[in-house]
Amino acid sequence: MKNIDNMGKKITAGDGLHVYGSFGRGVDYTVRLVLKMKDEVDGDMLRDALRKTEQRYPYFSVHLCKNDTEYYYEANPAPIALLHTDRQITLNAPESNGHVWAVCYQDNRLFLDFYHGIADGTGMYRVLATLLYYYCNARYGVTDHEGIFTLEDPILPEETIDPLDLLPVMDLSKMPAQKRDAAFLITDDGGAKPCAPIITDIEIPESAFVRFSSASDASPGTMVSLLFTRAIDARYPNREKMIKAGYVVNGRPMLHAPASHHNCITTMRYDYSERLKNMSFDRQCTALRGMTFVQSDEDYVQKSMTVMSSMYKGFLAMPGPVEEKEKAFGQMMAGGRQFITHVVSYVGQWKQKAIGSYIDEFWTHVPAAIEFASEISAINGKIGLSIHQKFEDDELMELFFRQLEENGIPYTLKAKISPDVPHFQKPE
Repeated sequence: MKNIDNMGKKITAGDGLHVYGSFGRGVDYTVRLVLKMKDEVDGDMLRDALRKTEQRYPYFSVHLCKNDTEYYYEANPAPIALLHTDRQITLNAPESNGHVWAVCYQDNRLFLDFYHGIADGTGMYRVLATLLYYYCNARYGVTDHEGIFTLEDPILPEETIDPLDLLPVMDLSKMPAQKRDAAFLITDDGGAKPCAPIITDIEIPESAFVRFSSASDASPGTMVSLLFTRAIDARYPNREKMIKAGYVVNGRPMLHAPASHHNCITTMRYDYSERLKNMSFDRQCTALRGMTFVQSDEDYVQKSMTVMSSMYKGFLAMPGPVEEKEKAFGQMMAGGRQFITHVVSYVGQWKQKAIGSYIDEFWTHVPAAIEFASEISAINGKIGLSIHQKFEDDELMELFFRQLEENGIPYTLKAKISPDVPHFQKPE
């Protein structure tokens, strides 16, 4: 195995917003992937699987540190922590051996806790696939590891390269100012009562939902985005501002960086204009697909991500104390909230079916960074829809459920909980 030294590793352009911005806003920017396994988790087998997994991803064995001017990663030789608990843990802290990720388990549930400042959903899924392969290999004799990074595979330099670092730096002062209209916000504009974050997990049969989506010329991600947009429109019909939806997708294909572990996401934007609202449902689906095709065009994505990376690089290069970078990125993160009503994210269907057959449920719980967001997972014939909200409004959820019912899509409410994503200890 190739030894990768992370000592003094700087924060990259793609990760800068997630690291500095989260501290600037005081948000635990972490993710918990929750899996309900077919059987009770064997702790000894899981520990062996974790040891093999951490060997495959040495660049994740790090501790986030800080000096007067910047955050950076130092190599962490301690083992990745395996904790026999289902409670919220703290990363970058003693209980996680100072690491930015950890694995927990309790009864038949397995949890992968990860810092979003070092990887996005695609990067986290990759680690999860390796962990589950080694666990299922020992527990059930699974040998198929096609598409999974294992110890048999060399660690490629491309895995640690952030493609945003390689994009050219634009002179943003010469770009014409872009005026963007603020989006309708459920709390600020709709009057919904803010509350502590809530996560609602909904299970939907994948066959029924995909059949419905395909018949309507939609993907699962665009369909969920449209259904929530329509629910918000029905709940808050008297608006001065437009509903603006965001659909987060993997930008690696457009940046030709399939192996990178860094944050390589881009957001499609869907404005629910009067023209779109007045279309039939199937035409709305087609319109969103068209918007997706345009905004996922390689040239379009590279241009937009070059603009964003130029801004990130400018902030990272700012002189002065680290708090100034936190403030700049934090303001950028907070300002972005004004231009989006709700967000949907879908990493994609779980591809390793030999492993998936041993998983009953899969949920993606994310940071409470915006007021309304949905995360989609798909495994073993089931869609796991985790809805995150920071306001009280049962009627809005009922309007979403009613659309599922009207279209013959069964669903099951599995859980309604407070956030369980890990805390993240800020470096002193």
